[in-house]
Amino acid sequence: MKKHTALLMATVVALSLLTACGDKPRTAKKDRSAGGTAEILVVTQNDDQWDGMIGDSIKHYFLDAQYGLPQPESKNDLAHINVKGFSDMFKKHKCILEVEIDPKLEKAKAETAEDLWAAPQRYVKISAPSNTAWVELFEKQKETYKLWFDKVERERIMNVLRPSVDNDIVNAIAKKMGFTLIVPQGFFIAKDEPNFMWLRKELERSSACLLIYQTPYLDTAQFNVNSLVAMRNMMLQKYVPGPLEGSYMTTETEFVPPLVKYVPDFPAGYAVEMRGMWKVENDFMGGPFVSYTFADSRTGNLVTVEGFYYEPNQKKRNQLLQLESILYSLKFVEE
Repeated sequence: MKKHTALLMATVVALSLLTACGDKPRTAKKDRSAGGTAEILVVTQNDDQWDGMIGDSIKHYFLDAQYGLPQPESKNDLAHINVKGFSDMFKKHKCILEVEIDPKLEKAKAETAEDLWAAPQRYVKISAPSNTAWVELFEKQKETYKLWFDKVERERIMNVLRPSVDNDIVNAIAKKMGFTLIVPQGFFIAKDEPNFMWLRKELERSSACLLIYQTPYLDTAQFNVNSLVAMRNMMLQKYVPGPLEGSYMTTETEFVPPLVKYVPDFPAGYAVEMRGMWKVENDFMGGPFVSYTFADSRTGNLVTVEGFYYEPNQKKRNQLLQLESILYSLKFVEE
């Protein structure tokens, strides 16, 4: 993993944090943070921590396979350095997880900081009296750390995309749906129906797409996986044809069943994420998708915003993350 430290690159954006530590004033101008997409820098006191149970716990979680991708790809990339080499250059990384074992401590504790050495940045330090205590606390809180680090990635991506926003598309979405998405130039509106929009970005070897659709909201049963898949398939069969006559997009349910979970930080409020793979009926195309579904109390509709990607034989995690970031830019239009 040490070789990954050479991959640290500059770019990134803001993260709002729940807690903060450190003495540097928030008003002071900070250097721009660095780091590759979905990359986390792990700082340990020595190699034994990285090669032992602490490192194993970190790797097992963050390097686990991202669900719904056709090629195996980890949820995150990890870079590693020992604290004695934790120079100012590495302190500019956007996502830092630091390990400290101090036998004088009575119990394990976690500290977090925003923009401690650079901006935007999320810093987490877990201190514990033993390796076992460190791992126990990490296991309890790892999903929270993942949410914090993911938020940095989405904000970083939107900081790059926002200057190239396509205002015509943004306004078209706002007029029809009552909310905006920060859609960058390069996309075009492929289909615009009363309750459905399909946005496409077509390159020579890849296709990135956004879907927005809505149906009347009846009850909470519409949030379960079977209802979400049925609604998705109905919309796709009607509006998203495949390249061959009689072909159309649908949802892969046999080999990669869609996973649905509640997401606590989606800007529309209560929302469920569905992640899986799409396929084309009567053809051999397929790829990953991620969607977010929420009830819009202003209209009484159940709304889904989705991103899906196609690029045969190539890795797709980072491209899907870009689409996910656009979906997270959702903002309701004020009356």
